[in-house]
Amino acid sequence: MPDTAPTHFALISSGSDGDIFPFFGLGKALVGRGHRVTLATSDRYQTLAEDQGFGFRPLVSSAEADSVFENADSWHPLRSALITLRFRAQCARRQYEMIASLVRDGRAVLVVNPWVLAASVVKERLAPPMATILVNPWQIPSIDAPPVMPGVSLPTWAPGPMGRFYWWTFDLLVDLIVRPDINRLRQSLDLRPVRRILRWPVPPDLAIGLFPDWYGPPQPDWPAGIRLAGFLHYDGPANFDLPVELREFCRCGPPPVAFTFGTRMMHAADLFREALSACRTIGTRGVFLTRYPAQLPRPLPPEVRHCEFAPLRELLPLCAALVHHGGIGTTARALAAGTPQLIVPQAYDQFDNARRIERLGAGEQLKRGRRTAPCIATALARLTAPAVQARCRALAAEYASDDCLDRAVRWLEELANTRRNVVAAARPDD
Repeated sequence: MPDTAPTHFALISSGSDGDIFPFFGLGKALVGRGHRVTLATSDRYQTLAEDQGFGFRPLVSSAEADSVFENADSWHPLRSALITLRFRAQCARRQYEMIASLVRDGRAVLVVNPWVLAASVVKERLAPPMATILVNPWQIPSIDAPPVMPGVSLPTWAPGPMGRFYWWTFDLLVDLIVRPDINRLRQSLDLRPVRRILRWPVPPDLAIGLFPDWYGPPQPDWPAGIRLAGFLHYDGPANFDLPVELREFCRCGPPPVAFTFGTRMMHAADLFREALSACRTIGTRGVFLTRYPAQLPRPLPPEVRHCEFAPLRELLPLCAALVHHGGIGTTARALAAGTPQLIVPQAYDQFDNARRIERLGAGEQLKRGRRTAPCIATALARLTAPAVQARCRALAAEYASDDCLDRAVRWLEELANTRRNVVAAARPDD
């Protein structure tokens, strides 16, 4: 008999909102189409997941995640990789057991962030259908169009041999951090040890890029089979409304400039101090977004408001510009709103996103040593010029025509149906 039961999609991710909200968006759409969804991530998101109708499994505890984000080196251009990779490797064994328990019934499809290292071991050992979600092009090694890596980027003019040596060296450095933990896990599962951990012997069945080709043009040397869905229109549940008092503040005078340096950034006191001085210099109003108000200068003047969290889909259309860290979720939201961006990258993909925004003509970045009130004020004056605003509006129109969520969900359903058909064909006739 044919199997008509809904598919169980197990969504696995970790990190900050920009890494996790895309999985909420996918999960909400999948539940709306009658599927069962389990989200595995930090237990900080458990209540939100259950409110969306998801099952939930803790991938890491909020205390563990906080221990990473509280470390100032987690936001250093180079030391950040050492800290986050080591943490992910140390969690791999227990994460393997949790993820494996989700797929042992034979019905689940894994939908994973590729930096959850245990997921690839589950794929190799238990062979569930698995889709990898790439939230930005920075996650794809390339020689033809190398992503910007903080402090150690491959030059765009690099010949092939130099590029291959660069990525070999990159893989070697990653291996030094994560290989001992991963290979101990593999040994316990009777799997052979591996090198170049980020290039697993068993690839995913599907790789979905949650960005459009005009943001990250596909390259000849990208892994075969990556499908680009476009930016995902999600930055929190629909009931996350803009606070009434903040909406009234934005509308009661000239559009303010919004400032945010990451949902988990706890070390931005210097940046907020310079931001306040820049607002005073150019006579603009400001909105400071942070869940950690202790890093704000006190007292804030009446022309600057603090909010712990505001959905950017509602806030940015009311703002003249956005100053931010360059995370992919914030970057995409500003593109959708047609809001000029001033990016002050700290680590991870932020430098790559800043470069792409500059190439698109939608904003600028401030490099280290220039993150001062005068530099912020000067850059904001350029970004509010009519030509930049017109370019941002044109990009927003292109963004609005995209239907990423429906496209990505259809691809996930196709993967599930393909596997279901394979299993059904392998069964003896009733």
